[in-house]
Amino acid sequence: MAFYQKYRAKNFSEMIGQEHVIGTILQSIKADKLVHAYLLTGPRGIGKTSTARLLAKAINCETIAADMKAGKDTTGEPCNTCDSCLEIASGRSIDVLEIDAASHTGVEDIRDLIEKARMAPTKSAKKVYIIDEVHMLSKSAFNALLKTLEEPPAHVVFIMATTEVHKIPATILSRAQRFDFKRAEKKDVIANLANIVKSEKIDIDAESLELIAVAANGGHRDAVGLLEQVSSVENKITIDITKKILGIAESVEVYKFVGAIFNNFPEEGLKIAHELFDKGYDLGEFLKSIIEKTRQVILMQVSGEMFIEDTAENINKIKELSKSVSQTEALEVLMIFIGSLSLMKETNNPLLPIEIAVVKACKALGGTISPETNKVPEVKVAPVEKPASAPEKIVEVKTEPMIAQKPVPEIKNEEISIDDIVLDEEVEIAPAKVTEKAAVKAAEETDDVPVPVLEMTKDIWQQIVDTTKRENSTLAALLRDARPAQVTKNRLTLGVKFKFHKDKISEAQNTAILEKIVCDVTGCTYTIGCEIDSEKKPALSTAPAGDLEKAVTEVFEV
Repeated sequence: MAFYQKYRAKNFSEMIGQEHVIGTILQSIKADKLVHAYLLTGPRGIGKTSTARLLAKAINCETIAADMKAGKDTTGEPCNTCDSCLEIASGRSIDVLEIDAASHTGVEDIRDLIEKARMAPTKSAKKVYIIDEVHMLSKSAFNALLKTLEEPPAHVVFIMATTEVHKIPATILSRAQRFDFKRAEKKDVIANLANIVKSEKIDIDAESLELIAVAANGGHRDAVGLLEQVSSVENKITIDITKKILGIAESVEVYKFVGAIFNNFPEEGLKIAHELFDKGYDLGEFLKSIIEKTRQVILMQVSGEMFIEDTAENINKIKELSKSVSQTEALEVLMIFIGSLSLMKETNNPLLPIEIAVVKACKALGGTISPETNKVPEVKVAPVEKPASAPEKIVEVKTEPMIAQKPVPEIKNEEISIDDIVLDEEVEIAPAKVTEKAAVKAAEETDDVPVPVLEMTKDIWQQIVDTTKRENSTLAALLRDARPAQVTKNRLTLGVKFKFHKDKISEAQNTAILEKIVCDVTGCTYTIGCEIDSEKKPALSTAPAGDLEKAVTEVFEV
């Protein structure tokens, strides 16, 4: 016999953690104030059906009936020795019927039940109908049941149980006495498991019991089932064996992943995700675990351990993670991963949403994405082909396209490199000839100054549009009337004609896809913005107006 059936509560006193419900029920039994319909609600596996069976036994218990008839005080607990209690406990009573509403959802099933309910009980004092998962009934079935609940036969009691009370019609709720069961606390689950371990003489350590209680997420039935699973494998159960059997090893990778993100090591985070993918883990569940751990970090920062139920080892890990980032940074990372969860449903590659989230999160925390994540990458310029004897390529620096807002050292007639530029002195910029490296450095100094789109209009933008067309035709259609309006160091702003296009392109999943494509094409990381295009289009410094119009026409012929 399964542990859960073997150790099902035989008395109300054995219902751990539901004293607020049990006390009220026992009081109504002792006062002989039972009603014709009960509704038991709450999470799965916390004792709703067991309570319904105990109530059915108490309603028909011959010992309780005899004591009340003789004027004696009663505890309200079923005696478990009379014929009625024994028949109900073994499932042989013809006057107590259990119905699974998930498989009897139709109106015909309920009409058949109502017809049988009209007949008097055969042996017991009352007929009891236990309807489990009652929220699964159809609308017509609820309407059929409503009539009976309005005018119930005196010899019938309905006990309904559900995990989704919001799906129960208000007309049914108003005609039943409702009891809300709460999720079991970790200490209560451990206490219940300890009793079973003692009875079954299972050799298991306290850490394993705590881990099982956490994994059960507040459900006694799940906890007992996990204990049975673990105890069937080894005679002596340690925490390492428990982790292995329950598949908790993945949680270690979750902590490593979150730690890598918080400490700006994107390569390590990507490595963990790819390894789990290769091992066949469900990355959707992995992403949910990341969100949960990040949530716990925020709770730890705000209120300490108050709202976190986990093992002592895991709580210590959460404490360490909470020291790595501020509340604002942790919240920003959490929102990024929540956004990636919705993207998971819209792509065939489960790695893509996590990869995008890693890049976004590390960027939000001020990190720089590079192969060597612990070093700041150097600015690299593509080599210029030239004869062996030719001097280094000279770039003419003009003040018009590049408006310097930060101090730049005075540049003399001699060539300089990026290492020669020192920002300690405030010197006005002077037109001069500098090396290409120096030009790149000067451009880096103008972080927030808009830069003309240059060749992106015709070449790079067309490549972005073509790549988008291959990966997401719907998004490519939205880009048909879009154009690169402005580029800064970290942001690409698109101009569109209509608000509809702006709203659709600005959706999280679309910007995430587009940012990935832009990064792949350009080799640079940009955040994508979108705005309603104005009538005036800025002239490109590298082409006359006629050429610009021709280039835009080529772009929009998608």
